[in-house]
Amino acid sequence: MRKSIALAFVMAISASLPAFAQSQEDQAACTPDVMRLCQQAIPDHSRIVACLVRSRLQLSPACAGVFNRTRAAILRKTSL
Repeated sequence: MRKSIALAFVMAISASLPAFAQSQEDQAACTPDVMRLCQQAIPDHSRIVACLVRSRLQLSPACAGVFNRTRAAILRKTSL
């Protein structure tokens, strides 16, 4: 059951906006946090991302790094 949930998350992330979880490493960094904090949002990618954003103070350092990189990239694009 957990494997199917994790697989659904990975599939949702891989079909997502390119700004989030671009690599397998990013997916691996955030999957434990999704399982711990956002199981109710699976498989809806937008709900997963919203949940992770709401839970940002509880994210693992690895997943927080993914979101911080993404945020910095978005800020760079909007400032151009």
